[in-house]
Amino acid sequence: MGDFSFPTRVIEGPHSINQVGEIVKQYGSRVLLIGDSVAAQEGGWLQKIKTIIEDNTHGVILYDKLTSKSNSDDVNKIAEQGRFAHCDIVIGFGGRNVLHIAKAVTFLISNGGILEDYFLGKKGKGKNIAYIEIPTTPGLIPGVTGYFQIIDRYDGLKKILDAELYADAVFLDPKLTTSLPEEFVKTIGIEIIALSIEAFFNKTSNFFVETYALKAIEFVNNNLKKTVKDPENLNVRNILCQAGLLTSLGVKVSSQGLAYAISLSINSLYGINHGLLMAVILPYIMEFNLTTSANKLVFITKAFGENVADISVVEAAIKAIEDVRKLTIENGIPQRLSDLKIAEDDLTKIARISRNYDFLHNLPRPVSREDIFAILSSAY
Repeated sequence: MGDFSFPTRVIEGPHSINQVGEIVKQYGSRVLLIGDSVAAQEGGWLQKIKTIIEDNTHGVILYDKLTSKSNSDDVNKIAEQGRFAHCDIVIGFGGRNVLHIAKAVTFLISNGGILEDYFLGKKGKGKNIAYIEIPTTPGLIPGVTGYFQIIDRYDGLKKILDAELYADAVFLDPKLTTSLPEEFVKTIGIEIIALSIEAFFNKTSNFFVETYALKAIEFVNNNLKKTVKDPENLNVRNILCQAGLLTSLGVKVSSQGLAYAISLSINSLYGINHGLLMAVILPYIMEFNLTTSANKLVFITKAFGENVADISVVEAAIKAIEDVRKLTIENGIPQRLSDLKIAEDDLTKIARISRNYDFLHNLPRPVSREDIFAILSSAY
C-alpha cells in the first residue's frame, strides 16, 4: 500500500537549460536568483542564466555570496531581501548546499519570521511563491524532497526541517556538471548508491522505492567509470543525473537512513564532504543491517549485476557489501574514518548528534546511541 504524489515538474536532458527563460516566466516575474561564488565562476553559467531570465521577466535580484559555511543567518537575510523586493519566484542555482538554502529562503519568505524559530518548534509549511531548482551537481535533488537542511548559526549543527515544500520545476542538464572534479564525481556516484540503499532499507519503502533505488544503483554501477573518464559525454553524464533523480524520488517516498545521519553529524563538526562520508560509512551500515535486511541485500547484489542463482541468501547478501567495498576501493575512497583525520575522542559526540535526527525512527533495525558508537568504532 502507498499514498504518494510528485508535485515537481522535471525538465531533463542535454541542453534542457536552454528552456529556462520560457519556463521561468510561467511561474513568476520578480525573480530572486540564489547561487554561490563557485557557481558564479564556473563556465559563466550563473550570469548566462541571469541574462536569459532577465529577458523573460520584470527583473532579477542576484545573491551569489554563499559558501559552504553559510547558515541560518544567511537564510534570514536573503529572505528579508526577497520580501522587501516582493519577489514571487526563487531560483536556486548551484550545488546541494545552495539549493537547500534557496529552498529555505522560499519557505521563510512564505511563512515569515526567522528560521531558528522553526528549528525550535514554530509551525510552518509549504510556500506561497514559486520555487525552481537548477542543480550543478548530479545526486540528491532537494527540490524533489519535502525537507531542507541548514546549519543552525547558534550551535553549528545541520538541522533538518520537514517543510512539505517542493520545487515547482527542476532543470537537470548534464552540461552544467561537466566541470566537476573527477574525485567529486566519484564521491557523488557512491553517495547515490548509499542513498538508494538506505531508502530501500527503510520501513516505509514500497514497490516504487524498490524499483527506483535498484535502477539508480544499476545506473551508477554501469556508468560511473565511463563518466569519470569522459565527462564531456553528455549522454553518459545524463545517466548519472537520472540516477540522482531516481534516488531523490525514492528518498521522497521513503526516507534517509543512518549513513545520512552520521554524515550530517560529521560534516557539521569537520566540514568534510557529505558524499565522501556516506561512501566511507556505507559498508559498515550494511553489515549492521545484515541480520534484518538480508533479502533486500540480495536485490542490491543483483543490481550490481551479480549472479546469485547458486548461492545462499546470506552469501548473496554479503556479496552486496563486498560489491560496495570494491566500488569504493576502485574509486579511491578511504576505507576508514581515521583516514579522514576524525578524532577518535569525537565518536561519542558524533553518535549522540546522529541519533537525534527524527528520520531514524523507520530504520530496518532499531538503533541506539551505543549502536551508532559501535558502528563508528568499527569504521574507525
